Parts: sequence; C-alpha cells; structure tokens
Amino acid sequence: MARTKKKRGGFVFGAVVGAVAGLLLAPKSGRETREQLFGEGGLGAQVDRIRDAIGAGRSSAADQSEALRLKIEETRERLRGQMEGDDAAGGAGEDSSGAAPGAAT
Repeated sequence: MARTKKKRGGFVFGAVVGAVAGLLLAPKSGRETREQLFGEGGLGAQVDRIRDAIGAGRSSAADQSEALRLKIEETRERLRGQMEGDDAAGGAGEDSSGAAPGAAT
C-alpha cells in the first residue's frame, strides 16, 4: 500500500509542477492567461462541461446497473426453473436436451 501512495503522490506532485511550469512559461501575458482561465469559455465553462459529463456518466451507469440487475434476476429465475425441472424429473443427471452430462451433442 505504501508504494501506491508514493506513486500517487509522485503523480500529483508532477502534475502540479507541470501546471505551474506551463503557466510560467506560457508566451502569454498574465492578463491573457487569466482571461483564458477565468473569462468567457475559460475555467468556468470547463467546470460546467465536466459537471455535465459527470451527470451523464452517473445516469448512464445507473441505467446500465439497472439493466444488469434485471439480467441477473432473469438468469437466476431461469436457472431456478431448470433446477426445479431437473428435480421434478427425478434428478437423473440429464440436461434439457435429454443427454447425460458431458455427453457429446
């Protein structure tokens, strides 16, 4: 676990250093950089786009989760029905095709 924290810390440190270096070495004036970050279409618009993307991702994940839950429930019911069918047939070890388990079909 310590190695993971070190890697994560190194990544964050590198990202911060890179961002600072990019801002300091950019060929724009401070005013132009601030306008780009905070002005129209700048940081505020990017935050809004990120929030929209997160909302869409949550919605999609919820939809997929529900679809997966329904598929699991359908499969569970189908398997229960097959098991009950085998039990009703006396548990002779045959599948729904009538062949013995492991038999070539």
